[in-house]
Amino acid sequence: MMSFGLIVNMTSLVCCFMFFVFLFVLYFSKKNVDNIENKIYRRMLFCNGGYIIFLLIFTLLDILVNLGKVSYDIYDFLIILNKIGIVFLSLWFILLCFYIFIVVNEKKEKFTEHLNHNSKKYFIGLYVFLFIYTIILFMEKFDLSIYSGVENTALISFNAVVILSILLDLIMVITNFKKINKKKILPIVIIFPLLSLGWTYSIVVVINSGNELKDYIIFFYIVITLINYLMFFTIENPDLKLINQLTLAKNEAEKASQAKSDFLSSMSHELRTPLNAIVGLSQVVINTTSESETRRDVQEILNSSNNLLELVDGILDINQIDSNNLEINNSNYKMNDLINDIIKMTDRRIENKNISFRANISPDIPEILYGDKGKIKTIILNLLTNAFKYTNDGFVELDVNCFNIKDKCNIRITVSDTGIGIVPEDIDKIFDKFYRSEENKDSNIDGTGLGLSITKSLVELLDGKITVNSNYGEGSTFTVTISQNIVSDDNTEIL
Repeated sequence: MMSFGLIVNMTSLVCCFMFFVFLFVLYFSKKNVDNIENKIYRRMLFCNGGYIIFLLIFTLLDILVNLGKVSYDIYDFLIILNKIGIVFLSLWFILLCFYIFIVVNEKKEKFTEHLNHNSKKYFIGLYVFLFIYTIILFMEKFDLSIYSGVENTALISFNAVVILSILLDLIMVITNFKKINKKKILPIVIIFPLLSLGWTYSIVVVINSGNELKDYIIFFYIVITLINYLMFFTIENPDLKLINQLTLAKNEAEKASQAKSDFLSSMSHELRTPLNAIVGLSQVVINTTSESETRRDVQEILNSSNNLLELVDGILDINQIDSNNLEINNSNYKMNDLINDIIKMTDRRIENKNISFRANISPDIPEILYGDKGKIKTIILNLLTNAFKYTNDGFVELDVNCFNIKDKCNIRITVSDTGIGIVPEDIDKIFDKFYRSEENKDSNIDGTGLGLSITKSLVELLDGKITVNSNYGEGSTFTVTISQNIVSDDNTEIL
C-alpha cells in the first residue's frame, strides 16, 4: 500500500511543477534583455525544469513500486535518476553563486562588459567542470537510504557544493554590500535565509526522521522554486529590466545629444564672427570700388558669405529646436512696424531677379498685439526668402489678415509666389531637415533645406499651423495661422 509520505511528495512535486511551468511561460513570453545575468537565470530555470522532471519520474516509479505495479528490480534505475537530480541541483547552486558574483560587481562597467562579451567561454568552462563532476558522481557508491551503511559520497559532495556556494555568496555580498544596486539588495539578502532554512531542515529534520534521500532532495526543490520566483519578481523581471535598459539608453542618448548641441552652438558662434567680418569688408569694397571686375568678384564673395552665414544661423536654430532650448519671449508689438521692417530687408533677397514684391496688411489687425515678435518675424522672413529663392519671374506676395475673437487675434500669414512650384510627391517632405527635391539639387539655387524645417518648428512652438498648396511649374502658397493676444488701449507699452 502506498504510504502517506509518497502521496505528500507527489502532491508537492505536481504543485511545484505547475508553478515552474507558469514561471517558465511567463518569463519566455516576454522580451528579455540579452546580458550575462539573464543568460545565467535562463540556465537556472532550465536546471529547475530538468530537476523536477527527473524527480517526477522518480517519485512516480517509487509509487508504482509501492503499489506492486513495478518490480523493485528498477532500484538501480532509481539511483541513476537520483544522481541526475543531484547534478541538476548542484549546477543550479553553482549558477546562483555565479549570478550573485555578477550582481555584486555589476557597477564595474569594464568587468561587466568583459563578462558579457566572453560569457560563452565561462559557460563552456562551467559545463566542462560539471561533466567531470557528473562522471565522478556516477562512479561513486550511492544508496537511496541515508542510513544504508553505504558510503554516500554523492550526498557528501552535494552538501559540499551547497555549503561552499552559500559561504562564497555570503562573503561576496558582505564585502561588496555598499556597491550592490539598491534595488537588488533585499532579494539577494532574502536568498540566504531561504537556502539556510532548506539545508538545515533537510539535514536535521529529514535525516533524524530516518527518511530517504528523495525526501531530502524534494524539499530542496521547493526552496529553489521559491528563490526562482523571488528573483523573477524582483531582479529578473523582463519588464523592469527593459525599462532599466531603456532608461540607460535614454540617458546615453541625452548625453550624446547635449554634446552635439554644445559643439554646434560653439561652432556656429565661432563661424559667425569671421563671416560677419567678410560680409562687412566685402560690402565696403563694393561701395568704394569703381572697377566692374573687382566689384563682380567681391559680390560673389559677399553672396557666398551671406549663404554661409544663413547656413550657420540655420544650424544654430535647428540645434536649439532639437535640444528644446527655444523659449517663447512674449512682448507687446505692432504688426505694421514688424511688416515694414521685413519689407526693408527684402531688397538683398530679390537681388537682380525680374520679380515684384507686394505686401498687403489687413486694416482689421489690432494696433498692438502680445506675442513673440522675433519668432513671427523669423517665420515670415523664412517664407519670403524661400519664395524669392525659387522665383525667377513674376511676383512674390505677402498677405497678413486676421479674424478677432474677444481678446484673441488669429493672424493668417500667406506667402504666394509664381516660382517653380513643388512636385506632388515632395509636398509631405519639404518640411524635413536638409531636404531638397531632386529637381532643385541639380539647379544653381543655393539652399540647405533648413528654412522650412525651422519655420514649421517655430509655428508649432507658437501653437500655430502651417499648410502649403503648390502647382509644379506655376508657384506655391504657404499659409501660417497663429493666435496672438490683443492688448487693450490702457496697456500700450511697446518693448
